This record gives sequence, structure tokens and C-alpha cells, in this order.
Amino acid sequence: MRGKIKIDKRKNVLNNEGYPIVFYLTKDSKDKNIRTGYRALAKDWDNANALPKKSHPNYINLLNYLEKKKIILAKLIDDAKYKSLNFHYAERVLLQFDSDIFYEHGLRVKGSRTYKIALEAFNRYYPEFTFDMITKSIARDFVEILLATPVNGKNRSPNGVISYMNTLTAIWNKLEKPNNPFSGIRPKPIRTKSKALIDSDLFKIINNKYTCHKNSNGGGIKNYLNYFMLCFYLGGIDLVDLISLKSENLSNGRVEFYRQKGGTNVFISNRIFPQAEKLIEQYYDGNSIIPLVLNYNSFLPNISRRLEFVKNDLALTKKPYSKSPRYTFITRAQNLLIDERVCKSIVGHSDISIHSVYKDEFPQEIKDSAHKKIIDLNDTSPILKY
Repeated sequence: MRGKIKIDKRKNVLNNEGYPIVFYLTKDSKDKNIRTGYRALAKDWDNANALPKKSHPNYINLLNYLEKKKIILAKLIDDAKYKSLNFHYAERVLLQFDSDIFYEHGLRVKGSRTYKIALEAFNRYYPEFTFDMITKSIARDFVEILLATPVNGKNRSPNGVISYMNTLTAIWNKLEKPNNPFSGIRPKPIRTKSKALIDSDLFKIINNKYTCHKNSNGGGIKNYLNYFMLCFYLGGIDLVDLISLKSENLSNGRVEFYRQKGGTNVFISNRIFPQAEKLIEQYYDGNSIIPLVLNYNSFLPNISRRLEFVKNDLALTKKPYSKSPRYTFITRAQNLLIDERVCKSIVGHSDISIHSVYKDEFPQEIKDSAHKKIIDLNDTSPILKY
């Protein structure tokens, strides 16, 4: 068996963080790439030494990780001279945890890109802290550090800090460690500016005259606005969830999945009404509901740069952000006087109160009736019950 560390430069695995850094193993004319969980752009990678350059945004952490792994890899290759070792064994050896460091364990927890962002932010201030070193006091200090650290020259929003802490709490729970130090440590939230669009904006988006083309930067404006409306029609779901939906998420006229946002793993089961069905039929390729040319992390920033043009060109009252379908769905539910608990159940906002332990889920027919009324833009009469 032979092996080395390199970046996997296949184009189909490239994203905005770079190429995957892998252990490349060969044995008996067969080869295997074992991903480390890290990535690097070609300009930030030293091929000769198989190490990151100082320009890499995570240089210190990655350098320390790879220096340790080089020793393990060398021993593995040496052992293979005298023992019959297979790829499966090699993978277990190379990916074993060398320590009880929270950051290293956390990187291997399956989750959204926000998991890695929160972990790297925490490790920046508390590098290589082991589980037993992280206390409630450390978590509170981390909150204060984040609040005091400007972002793009502006004060950081407490709501953004809450998102970091929610993510770290979820990671710790998934690692099944006791005494979660991040649990319950949150700054006081502030009310955010609403991204909800009014009905006339939605009509303008629905009736836009842009040309549909799938092969331009993830779909182009026409497709983005279709994705926008599909998120709204499916119950105010997040764009990241929409793009992740596959054929197995469609069942008996419903879309079913676990939310990726917030680390709550809330299950969604929403009816696919005709408005959504029409758009799904336009894009569904037998596997992905929305087949993208670019991955989500590349697609979202790409389309975000065009939002000001869309707002001005369609004379909208606000920009159609990726979160706007969710804000709009929830706001319309409120304006129609639909029970907030029903709306929560549709959009997948978790209810973790003690009272919720004793409640059954709302019947599907009640949720579906409310869902239908919210997305019917021609129905603006509130539900009044006395």
C-alpha cells in the first residue's frame, strides 16, 4: 500500500471553499480517496510539501492536523509492508481521533455549512480546547467576544450570535456528550427587519417576463424567482432545503424532509398544491427536485448580487432574499389570523416547551387547509372565529 496527502482536483467536487484535501491510497492497482473534512483552493495549497500555504484561511488548524496525520500515514504505509491491510482498515486508522478536542470531533458531525463556520469561530478564540475545558463560563465569554467583534465594520447582531450558539449546542448534542455548556447561553434577541413581501410583489414575481435558462450561473434570474415561489408554495421552506430535495422526499402528494437549518432536525410533511406541482414538473429530473449547475454555497452568493436589479426592474417594495418566502408565508398566516401553532407546524419551527410534551401533532387536514389558504393570493379574508 502507498499513500500521500493531496487535494482532489476533480471539477465536480470543487466548491467555494476549494477542493477536498484527501488521503490518496493505492493498493493492488486500486486507489481510494479518503476525505479529511478540510478543503483548500489550489492557490492556498503547497503540492510539494502536501501542506497549506499561509494564505489558507484556516492555516494554523489545518497545518497542525496534517502534521499529525502525516506521522500516522507514514506508520500505516510501513505496517502495510508486513501486514495485509485493506482500505477500510486504513480509513479507520487515518480518521481516528487523536485527542478529545471538541473542534476535531465537531468537524465530523454531519450537518450544514453553518456547523463548520460556528466551529471555526469558536476554535479561533479557544484553540484545541478539549470537552472538559469548555464550561458555561467559557460559553458566556464566547458570546461576549462575538458581540464585541464588528462584522464588516458594523456591530454584530445578537441574533447572529444566537445562531452560532444554537449550532454549537446542536453539535455537542449530536456528539452525545453530557452537560452541554452551550445550552441556555444566549444573548437577548432583537427584532429583525422583516423580509416579507406584500401580495403585489408576489404577483409581479409570478408574472415576470424573464427568459428561463438552466445553464447560466445556477439557473439565472427566471429560475431563481421560480425557486423563490416554490419555497413559498411548499410552506415557506428554506432554499437550502429545496435544493437538497430528492425523489425520495416526494410521497403521496406531499414533500417530506428534515430541516437543515438550526440543528433542530424538525420533520416537515407538507401538501404539494397545484401551484407547487406545476413548478416541480418544470424542473424535476427524476432525482433532484431542483437540479443546479452550481452547488448551494456557490449559487446563493451568485444570485444575491442580482437582487437589487430584480427589485428595481420589477418595482418591488423589497429585495426578494432567500429568506423572504419564509417571512412572507408566516406574515400572510398572521394577517389571515391563522393559528400560530398551525403555522409553526407547517414551516417547521420546533416547539420545545414542557407543554409541548403533552400535545399531539395537528391533524394533516387542519395543516393542509391553513397551508392552502396562505398560498392562495386571491384569498385575503381572515379566518375569524368567535
